This record gives sequence, C-alpha cells and structure tokens, in this order.
Amino acid sequence: MDILEHLKTFGFAIEENVITNDECNKMAKMLNEIEDEKKVKRTLVSTDSQTVLLNVHLERPSIFLDKISIPKVMDTLSKVFNDEFILSNFNASKSGAKGGNRIHIDSRVPIRDFSSTLQIAALLCIDDFTEKNGATIVWPHSHNSGMDPRRFRDKFSSPGKIYASASKGSVIYTLGQTWHDVGPNIDGSRRWGIIAYYSRWWIKPTFDFTKCGPELYSKLSTKQKVLFGFTSIPPTHQQNRAYTLISEKDLPSNYEDVFKI
Repeated sequence: MDILEHLKTFGFAIEENVITNDECNKMAKMLNEIEDEKKVKRTLVSTDSQTVLLNVHLERPSIFLDKISIPKVMDTLSKVFNDEFILSNFNASKSGAKGGNRIHIDSRVPIRDFSSTLQIAALLCIDDFTEKNGATIVWPHSHNSGMDPRRFRDKFSSPGKIYASASKGSVIYTLGQTWHDVGPNIDGSRRWGIIAYYSRWWIKPTFDFTKCGPELYSKLSTKQKVLFGFTSIPPTHQQNRAYTLISEKDLPSNYEDVFKI
C-alpha cells in the first residue's frame, strides 16, 4: 500500500529513508544545543510529557530551513491537498516520561472526508521512534470518526491505539483529523522529532512567517516563499488586488515590496 492509500485508509502513514543519517545527526546535535541555550535563558518550553523548541527553521536556518520543503514530503502533501498549502509551524519535539495523556487532533475541525483534509503533520524522525522511547501514538481509522477526542478524553479510554514506530530518517504523516498523542518515554533514550505542520493556504497559520525579515527572505526558494505565506497575504485594499492568493511569479525579489502588492 502506498503512502496516499495508507493515509486514506488509516489516517496516518510512514515513509522511510527520507532524511539521511548524517543530516539527522547534524540536526540532533543542533537541537541539543538550542535546548541547552534555552535552559540557560530559562525560556525552554518543557513539561514531563514533552519538550518543544518552536520554529527551529528560524532559530537555525542553515541547518533546518531546507527541511520545510523536502521534495518527497511536498509531493505527498500536494496529492492529499490537491491545492496550495502553507507551513503553519515547524517545532522540534522531545518525548518525556509522562506522555500518552493528551489524545488530540491537530485540526480544529474533525473532517470526515479525506479529500477535504485541512491540515497534515509531517513528523521528521531525527532519532529512532520506538514504543519505549515515546513514539507517536495513533488511532487508526479515527480520521473517519468526525469527533474531536479532546471533548471526552477524561470520560473514557479510547481503544485501538498503536505506536507508530519508525526508524531514524523516516517521516510519519498524520492527517489533521487523526487522533494521536506523544507516547511516554519509558527507557529514557533521546527521541527528537520535528513536527512540520502544513495547512491549506487560506487557513490562518500558527505563526506569521511573512514577518521573517529581508535577510531570511533572500534565502528562501520560491516554494519556501509560498510555504511562508507570501503568496497568500490578504490584500491591504481592494484597489491593489481583489484576490487573496497571488501567483508565485508575481512575488518581488525585494522583501519590502512584497507588502505593496
């Protein structure tokens, strides 16, 4: 079963050998450094369940920026959305000992129709994901339920969960409407992943990446400018343009001019 069919049937899919071991090692080393820096500054977002480093592609673009537009991932997302899509966030996640208590969906709407999927998470496995070190827990077929498990997670247990174990360098895709959770890290081994979260272009992203500034803008490929939301900035006035979505070819090379279109 290919990736698209697996997503349609089960609500999640695993694609192996997307990122090389060398790239994973470089990213893991940098994530450790960012975590240590934030500990010193007391800005680290961390609980017993999970440590989160927000938008690491902005923190260290030389290491992470190209990972927001991995060709294999872009191809899969294009087939699911069949529409333009943007990046909503790109957060690193390290599992903690108390995971497994936050069953949820990422989408705000529990869409039942696969072709109407609004959002998809592509989890980049920087380390091996195992049942003992906090692999993502998913509920197969839950994307067809039309229900948001956050509304009843405290009322009863939800059977049918599995651990999405995956090797280092793999990508775990979960539809925005698929029930999932970070698993508990039982054996204490490091488990870094990067949650690349994408949505249809007309949905407000978690972060406004169009405020990235001229230096980073100059480093973006055309595809990355689209992912950052530069082709879907709302018009400031109807006399400038009547449509929200503009063509890639209309993007100016100068950052300040983007906001004058």
